[in-house]
Amino acid sequence: MTKLGLTHILVGFWLIFIASCGGFFLADHRLDSFLRGRPDELLSWWMVLQSSAHGHTNLFGMLHILSGLTLPYSSLNLPLKTLQFITLLSGSLAMSALLVARSFHMPTHFADPLGMAIGLMLSCSLISIVLHISGLTIKWWQS
Repeated sequence: MTKLGLTHILVGFWLIFIASCGGFFLADHRLDSFLRGRPDELLSWWMVLQSSAHGHTNLFGMLHILSGLTLPYSSLNLPLKTLQFITLLSGSLAMSALLVARSFHMPTHFADPLGMAIGLMLSCSLISIVLHISGLTIKWWQS
């Protein structure tokens, strides 16, 4: 296995670990809201985005692990595989740390730089997935 593949896997497991820790605190906050008789807090902007960040961070961790495991089967060259890693990592950061940061700011009708950054970085992760699918498809087609 290449160093880039192992890096993908390592990043993936760290993301899953971080999301699991975040999930513990989310569950504790939900229980506290429920026990205090404040069910409105369970549907607050903060809770929705925090829960979304928790779930997406887990999913991006799995995407990193799967990408790392299937990287040797891709026909792409090393610079494209490195670009794939960077763009997937940007999506991981957008849907974890930046989404958590976004949860502390209520939405507005105006342009939101943080929201636009999240959208751009998430779009970059889609480029990563398309690159990986292309590399795997070319390898499959050649075999």
